[in-house]
Amino acid sequence: MERLLVDGYNVIHAWPELKGLLRHSLEDARDALIDRLAVYAQVTGADVTVVFDAHKTKSLASATERVSGVHVMFTRKGMSADHAIERLSYQIAGAGEPLVVATNDRFQRDLVAGMGGGVISAEELQRRVVEAEKQLSRSVERYGR
Repeated sequence: MERLLVDGYNVIHAWPELKGLLRHSLEDARDALIDRLAVYAQVTGADVTVVFDAHKTKSLASATERVSGVHVMFTRKGMSADHAIERLSYQIAGAGEPLVVATNDRFQRDLVAGMGGGVISAEELQRRVVEAEKQLSRSVERYGR
């Protein structure tokens, strides 16, 4: 099973429709990303984790919850999403599991590739998500007849 780690805010800023939601609400943009990643996870069977930097938090511990089948992680105060993705990547790669990280951050891409993990751009992730959404729509249409 593929383990997909997503740099949440990096992807939000790269996808025009999500970036547009930022003008209205950061929470709406995050929720829309999570909803779309949930479809991707359902269609592909991937284990998806999206990581967001701590936002106005004083929490000393990172928080992870499962939303619609997607692991959603908010980092603790003082910890960046990049650092959390690095730590998770080391754990996953060390366990020998297939790993893919979605980010446009060049340093993150190089680091993960150096560990033997796969790396895709935010735009490639969007292409894959759109394809999964189309596949789900075709399935719903087919079974709805």
